Amino acid sequence: MSTPQDLFNLPEIAAEAGYNVNKVAESFDITVRQLQRDFKKNLGRTPQDWLNEQRMIAAYQLLQESRSVKEVAFELGFKQVSHFCRKIKTTYGMTPSEIRVSSFPSSPQITNRSRMAENLQLNFL
Repeated sequence: MSTPQDLFNLPEIAAEAGYNVNKVAESFDITVRQLQRDFKKNLGRTPQDWLNEQRMIAAYQLLQESRSVKEVAFELGFKQVSHFCRKIKTTYGMTPSEIRVSSFPSSPQITNRSRMAENLQLNFL
């Protein structure tokens, strides 16, 4: 990663990396430890917490597209559908099936992408 524009693409980079901290750090050409320090300093949280949040946002969006629960779970790297269902229920207070048929137009965005990029002045740029 070498441009400020990459910060705007951080959710896409996370998805391409399979929500894996090691792969995200690799895409920025830094160590996992440096990524952890930068996230903690700039966002007050760990990269894994942020990646987990992004993964749940992606899950919500995919379920809203009426994709099957099993398909979404495996696409997002969950090995067990039951674990995926528990994470969704814990995060959104709804089952994946309830999300699929809900009338909410999109996922409840926890983080505004442009605000996140503005606040995320990471040292490795």
